[in-house]
Amino acid sequence: MQVTQLSLLDHKKHIVLEQNKDLPKTYKGLYAMHKYWSKKPYNLVANYIERFSSPGDIVLDSFCGSGVTVIESVRLKRRAVGIDINPIAVSITEMGLMSVDIKQLKQHFYDLRQALEPLVAKLYRTECLKCGNPDALITHTIWKDETPQEVWYTCAQCKTRKDVRPASEIDEKAASSPVEPPRWYPTDLLMPNSRINAKKGMRVSDLFTNRALIVLSTLFERISQIQDKNIKSVMESCFSGALPQASKLVFVIRRRGKTTGDIEDGKAEVGSWVIGYWTPPEHFESNAWRCFENRFKRIVRGKEEVNAVIPSSVAKCSDFEDLSRVQEGYWVDVGTATDLAIPDDAIDYAFIDPPHGNRIPYLELSLIWNAWFKAKGNWENEIIVSEAKDRQKDVVDYKNRLLMAFSELWRVLKANKFISVAFNSLDDETWLSLLNACLEVGFEVSEIKPLAYSARSVVQDNRKNALKTDFVITCKKQVPKKAATIKYNRKYEDVSDEIAAYLAQSVDGAETYQLLNHLFIINIPTGKIYRISQILKILDNEFAFNNGRWYPKAEFAGKLNGS
Repeated sequence: MQVTQLSLLDHKKHIVLEQNKDLPKTYKGLYAMHKYWSKKPYNLVANYIERFSSPGDIVLDSFCGSGVTVIESVRLKRRAVGIDINPIAVSITEMGLMSVDIKQLKQHFYDLRQALEPLVAKLYRTECLKCGNPDALITHTIWKDETPQEVWYTCAQCKTRKDVRPASEIDEKAASSPVEPPRWYPTDLLMPNSRINAKKGMRVSDLFTNRALIVLSTLFERISQIQDKNIKSVMESCFSGALPQASKLVFVIRRRGKTTGDIEDGKAEVGSWVIGYWTPPEHFESNAWRCFENRFKRIVRGKEEVNAVIPSSVAKCSDFEDLSRVQEGYWVDVGTATDLAIPDDAIDYAFIDPPHGNRIPYLELSLIWNAWFKAKGNWENEIIVSEAKDRQKDVVDYKNRLLMAFSELWRVLKANKFISVAFNSLDDETWLSLLNACLEVGFEVSEIKPLAYSARSVVQDNRKNALKTDFVITCKKQVPKKAATIKYNRKYEDVSDEIAAYLAQSVDGAETYQLLNHLFIINIPTGKIYRISQILKILDNEFAFNNGRWYPKAEFAGKLNGS
């Protein structure tokens, strides 16, 4: 009887584990060391790697971003290649693979803190209102437009962890016109793009107060003098990771006041940097050193995980030939997906997440990081649709370069092997470009599945027609090549009927993304495709929308009437 109960318990645990296997895990540990956009859930990427490759295989990500595919491949005992056109992306990927002596790392941090302490104390000094200590330390200043409104500080003398006082003209002068001179800092011009609030004439240095620039430039100079190559790389990553929070781009979160219900009366909380170079009317100026210190705590936790999950036997290789000679290793480099330094028929599996049209202009947004390291991205060859007029990155350029990238993937992939492509877009032309880039070079669609996010943005959560999952399109390289194309050829009535059939089987309607998932999954592998704009139009015309979900109009009317 005991054996039966144990077996039943084990069976239940197995079911729970299998169910959880398909749920996205949050970014923590090594994946929380540095911000980057469009990170995919590492556990779900790992599922694809395990399905379509074997230990010892070579796995490629030619748009490696923050390195999830590369890191998970190495962790799963595959050899990995990570290529990205963005220098900061390659640095972040390397941080997720490189082990470091934690004791030495902490010692270098203490040395930096000791060297910066007098400067930080001088620039952020204030008087404690509780005990009169003149050496209390400012942690945050809230600005409204160009004027400081509120100062938060801590006092070591009376052990006050946080006190708040109104700001004064002295605070404005201390932040804007500090007497201490800065070291070198970048003055690179941002690429003018109204979509990301980068105005003509704006510079990277404009994103920070003068006080923050003094601390950051001094810290950056000290880091550049570190002799140990690995320690220096980690500290540089810590520095770049801290930059957004030390900038003027951090918005103030205010909850509604308990007494009046007015948002203005609410308690302020520290927000974070959202996509773009928008300085909110009410924003934080955080103590730049504390931003670095807080980021360092994440770096240590991440590096402890790296040391635990990436064996010391894993080799960092300088090129593909070097990688092909080792049993465990990785090769990560700055490059373009349209011209891979990889031999023909050399890759066993590829998992990629190419730019989704104009959703995220990676190189433009990465100037806040790359400019500090004088790293020049390959702007001309970036596969992107950008609203920055000077770049001339339109849909035609995007299509052409995407096709070149998939041609390269075809060339380097072994026969009968697979690539998986994560994608998300509400734009008809972007979708068609992606699908035809796959099909025209000879790949055959094997399956298409939704891929849930680990964390959704505010826009993804709240927009009526948001896509709340990516799609992963897995394709097979068949030899001989069978080139094909896909076209929009579905009738209005066909789309409406398929939506109605899906909703008829739903207990309580469906969200937009669920309907899109269903329509894409059942149609794309058969060569049929709908225009997303057509689907959204039909939903608005033929179905009822309430509380984030779609219903047949008759059913929704019945709900309102209580029947």
